[in-house]
Amino acid sequence: MPEQTITVDIVLSGIFIGVIIAVLAVAYNKLVIGKFVKALIKAEAVHPAFAKSFDQLRVKKNLFVNYALRTKGMLRKFVFELDDEDKKGYFYIPEDKLYRAGRLYGGKDVDLLMVAAVIIVLFIFYAIVIMCMPAVLNQVSSFGFGS
Repeated sequence: MPEQTITVDIVLSGIFIGVIIAVLAVAYNKLVIGKFVKALIKAEAVHPAFAKSFDQLRVKKNLFVNYALRTKGMLRKFVFELDDEDKKGYFYIPEDKLYRAGRLYGGKDVDLLMVAAVIIVLFIFYAIVIMCMPAVLNQVSSFGFGS
């Protein structure tokens, strides 16, 4: 099996892919999960007595929110469900977790257009860096740093 060397192009590509994944993760948290968390915060569901259902929050329950609300899900660190059998599906965020939940999932609104614009700008930046990299490396090696 031929040995593959790690080049600057490969490292930069890995960094670019990692940044794109991070942008998509932030967008997911803000657009999908954030909608549910913001609705709970806006409804002031900060105590079991004030817990709200998806219908009361006017938020559609979807596969992604269901997954985030699973027993060991990240969202369960902030959002709690009532244990009462009559009130299954009612959620609240305790006051002591409200600030952190708002910071992680709330905050400024993000839309798909903004996410697409960020990805396009990152791609253009990546392309410019990849195109200019050989010239920069040649210049550095001419100073004696490359050997």
